[in-house]
Amino acid sequence: MTEAKGTTLGRAATFGLCLMMLAGCQTTEAPPPGPDIAQLQKQAVSAQRMGQHDTALKFYLEILDAEPENMAVIYQIGQIQAQLGHYDHAIKAFHDVLRALPDHREAMTALALVHMETGDVREAYTYLDKATEMDQERLIVADEALKVLVGDPESQDWHQLDADSPIQAYLALGILTDLDGDYEAAQRLYRLVLEQNPTHVRALNNLGYSYYLAGDLIRAEIFLRQATQRQPDFTRAWTNLGLVYVRMGNSERAFNAFKRVMPDADAYNDIGYFAMLEGRFTEAETLFLKAIDASPTYFAKAQDNLRKVQQLKGSAGVARIGAGRSDVREALIKARINQTGFARPHDESGQ
Repeated sequence: MTEAKGTTLGRAATFGLCLMMLAGCQTTEAPPPGPDIAQLQKQAVSAQRMGQHDTALKFYLEILDAEPENMAVIYQIGQIQAQLGHYDHAIKAFHDVLRALPDHREAMTALALVHMETGDVREAYTYLDKATEMDQERLIVADEALKVLVGDPESQDWHQLDADSPIQAYLALGILTDLDGDYEAAQRLYRLVLEQNPTHVRALNNLGYSYYLAGDLIRAEIFLRQATQRQPDFTRAWTNLGLVYVRMGNSERAFNAFKRVMPDADAYNDIGYFAMLEGRFTEAETLFLKAIDASPTYFAKAQDNLRKVQQLKGSAGVARIGAGRSDVREALIKARINQTGFARPHDESGQ
């Protein structure tokens, strides 16, 4: 009897202990789980690759709430803001990265590209010069024995690039150098990239367009054709190749290049407009008529251009302008910037 009573008391004590433990569990709440950073990162990268910039930005901002000092995330936020055209936000993000990591070459390059988009060429040069200079110093220190130099030894020497070099910075610096009219220096930069990656389509395109600007149409055609062969959907390269053929006076090839990226009517109109600027009025008139035939109901731009070229054909004084190549080139550049007679944009950089 005593043994049974003891067992009962023991069970009661155990039951009471369990109740106390349960009561304790009820009064102490577990902290809510934090965000799954790895999963958010994966979702952000996936959305970014698919061009879903707003969705990617949402995921990156969630990560940033949990990790405010994550510079890699801030850099990606800057990239997305730039893609969305929110340049002030992009500039702030890249400056935040550079304050924490002053040697972040990718942030320097991205900041320079934003300044190029906003027309602040001086600031763009500042960051591109710094990014490429830092990269060259790194390469020389890391490869003191080899010192592979690319380009004309009597001009600026460049150390061969490697997989960690900011390729975008070299390409962007080349574009600004082209716009300054120093085509040889720009071409050295593009070749520097091609030494590191011979199939880099943007470098091939930029090199071809640089030769186009310099008037070397044969080399321009060679590199632009390589760019289109490597990447058949590269719109800019097809447009630039079409410009080369226009300058060569080969309207048929120019049309075949342009129609890869625009309707037939637009292609005929734009080729005709270039021909008109170069004083080839009869050819331009034929092309404008083809543009109208291809789209007779709505293509008012070609109708306007046709009237212009017919007026020019009847003016001997204006026609003589076509004989002056420098005048034609100046008019061509102004027309490309103002887009007055084109169906599609043909911006001056071509890159």
